[in-house]
Amino acid sequence: MRLQKCFALASAAVFIVLRTAAFGDADGSLTVKTDPDGIEVWLDDKYIGDSPILDKKLKAGRYSLKLVDPVQHTSTVEDVFIQAGELTMVEKTIKSRYGSLKVNSDPEGADVYVLTSLGKTPVTNDFIIPGKYRLEIKHENKSYDKVVDDIVVPKGETVLLNKTLPKKNALDNKALLRLAFGAGAIGGLVLTMVESLDQNFKSPSNGSRNGQIIGVVAGSLCVIGFEIVAFF
Repeated sequence: MRLQKCFALASAAVFIVLRTAAFGDADGSLTVKTDPDGIEVWLDDKYIGDSPILDKKLKAGRYSLKLVDPVQHTSTVEDVFIQAGELTMVEKTIKSRYGSLKVNSDPEGADVYVLTSLGKTPVTNDFIIPGKYRLEIKHENKSYDKVVDDIVVPKGETVLLNKTLPKKNALDNKALLRLAFGAGAIGGLVLTMVESLDQNFKSPSNGSRNGQIIGVVAGSLCVIGFEIVAFF
C-alpha cells in the first residue's frame, strides 16, 4: 500500500515537472496586431508597448486589454483569456473618427482651401472632421481658372479628388472690360487734345473748355476702371 502511494506521488511529481518544463510555469502568450500600427497596448491598466506586440509571455488568466490611439485620442476595451501553453491572437482595425482628403491637380502646385488653406497639390489631410465642405483650388498662375466644388467627407473614409484646372479664355469678360476701359481712356485723351488744339490754334469759338473737362474726366475714370478690373 505504501509502495503504491509512493509510486503515485512520484508520478505526480514527474507530471508537474514535465508540465512546468513544457508550459513554462503555466504561461501563455499574447500577440496584438492593429491597423494602423503604433497603437498603445494596455493590460490591466499597465502599458506594455505599442502595437504590434508579439508573443508577450503572460500568466494564464483573464486580462482587460485596452487599445489607445494616441493621435486621435480614442480607445477600445475588451477582455482576453490567456491559456497555459497557448498563443492568444488579437487583431484590430482602429477606425478613424476623422475623414481623409487627398487632392491632386493638373498642373500641380495649386492652393487648396477647405475653410482654411490645406497646402499645395498634391496634398493629403487625414484629420478632416466629417461633413460637407466647399472646396476651392486655385493656381498662382493666373492663366488658369480656379475650381470650386462641394464635397462630403465621411467618417473613417478617404475622399480622393483629381482636378484639371481649366485654361482661361484669352478674351474673357475681364479682358474685354479692360479693353473697353483702355479704349475709353485713349478716347478721353484724344478728345482733350483735340479741344485743346482747337482753342490754341483756331478761333476761340472752335475750342471747348467743357470738352476738355469731359475728356479728362472720362479718361481718368476709364484708367481707374482699368486698374480696378486688373486688380480683381
